[in-house]
Amino acid sequence: MEIWRLLDTPPMTAAENMALDEALLAVKNHGHTPNTIRFLQFSPKSVLVGYHQSVSEEIRKGYCQKYGIEINRRITGGGAIFFDENQLGWEIICDKSFFNVSIPTQHLFETLCNPISTALSTFGIEACFRPRNDIEIDGRKISGTGGTDSKNAFLFQGTMLVDFDVDTMLRALRIPVEKLKAKEIDSVKDRVTCLNWELGYTPSLGAIKRSIQHGFETGLGIQLVSDGMTPEEHALFEEKLPYYQSNQWINLVEPRFQKRDSIQSAYKSEAGMIRFTLVVNLPQKRLKDIYITGDFLSFPSRALYDLETELRGASLDRRHLENIIRSFFEEKKIMIPGMDFRDFMIPLDQALEKIKITEFGLSLKHCNLISVANGSFKSVIGKKPSVILLPYCAKRTDCDLRYLKACRTCGEDGCTIGPAWTLGRKNHMKVVSITSFEDLWAELQTMNKNGVSAFIGCCCQPFFAKHVDDFRKSGMPGILLDIDNTTCYELDQAREAYAGKFESQTRVDLDLLETVLNAACNG
Repeated sequence: MEIWRLLDTPPMTAAENMALDEALLAVKNHGHTPNTIRFLQFSPKSVLVGYHQSVSEEIRKGYCQKYGIEINRRITGGGAIFFDENQLGWEIICDKSFFNVSIPTQHLFETLCNPISTALSTFGIEACFRPRNDIEIDGRKISGTGGTDSKNAFLFQGTMLVDFDVDTMLRALRIPVEKLKAKEIDSVKDRVTCLNWELGYTPSLGAIKRSIQHGFETGLGIQLVSDGMTPEEHALFEEKLPYYQSNQWINLVEPRFQKRDSIQSAYKSEAGMIRFTLVVNLPQKRLKDIYITGDFLSFPSRALYDLETELRGASLDRRHLENIIRSFFEEKKIMIPGMDFRDFMIPLDQALEKIKITEFGLSLKHCNLISVANGSFKSVIGKKPSVILLPYCAKRTDCDLRYLKACRTCGEDGCTIGPAWTLGRKNHMKVVSITSFEDLWAELQTMNKNGVSAFIGCCCQPFFAKHVDDFRKSGMPGILLDIDNTTCYELDQAREAYAGKFESQTRVDLDLLETVLNAACNG
């Protein structure tokens, strides 16, 4: 039976935990330390983005700074997580040869997660592995995992949700809008669980650690012996710590271009979220810059940057870009469990379609704020949209008609519904105020019944992302324009908005609406 080290480190800051992760993996890569199981905790509480994620896209920085929540980046892939003093992390730092693998696979992930299921069984809890890399109890996630590798070793890590502060997590993490359908923000307690919720009490930290130790010893056929860091690991940890405390590391993935300068798109595959940010030279039809981010697991970790390098400067020709991406995957320069080049082509195609809208004289800024249902922008414009759908949440909160379908176009300051209504009438279009999701669905059904060819609507992009399948099922061709200001999703009030009870105010982008209406009239 092989002896492994059990390294039980005390609570550390986010930067200290990240620096130690790199030190342990680097020294293990050279074969200078035994295979290791590590326990880790965070103090103070922290939010951690995955290696390929952008802090600005995933974290509510203002909230975290106000309440003393540290922000940092993991050396492993995966999504953003909230880690307070009640959570216990576990890690495997191991020779690849122990499992006879060169590249981590889905099967290996399951093998490394099963010991946690065994650990939970000691508390009478039945848990199982859920692809791609979670551990669940009756469909509710209790542990998420991620990993990275070096030439000869890999690091695989996960969390054990002991007790769970849902409210703080929701306020600290900027839940990716494309995930709203899969992981409903309003029912997060139905999607995750923790030991306290399952047992009705919180086991002692010692008992939890002993159960996890038992799970790994049983599952991997090893014996764990407690020991500390080696001098080499400690020296490398001290050397690396300043870097992991720096903004250079924390903001390692940070697209430098705002929406007005670039085209952005996203796709939620079963293996994770992929976000594309494209900066283009339209006259030369060339890709000036590209940033690919997401919560997927990739091996090696930095391969994504190499793909970005190969794509920069390429012509905006779909076939040419596809060949670059396809070759990168087929030559195994990157490996993403459960994902291949076709998953990358979906958000790329979305971005290229947005770029095509510039043919109608729209700026990239405007193109980036447009989504289309049941057709391309060109095909929907060609159908001559005859109806405008406007959201009730853009009416003033003190308007007596806010939750009704009418508008008296009174011209009150701060209301964009009235001017939008006037624009629609000026273009001889029927204008409708939508008061709830059920009302929207009824209007779409009525338009279909009455033979309406197409519509133009205004909604926030999170709403469209959440209901994209519903728009598709309606069969109604439509152009959806992003609305300004804080949305119900940003405020965690999606349920209220769905029912027509959202109490904050948004704004219709009147400049964008007028531009698209002009394109529709001239198309």
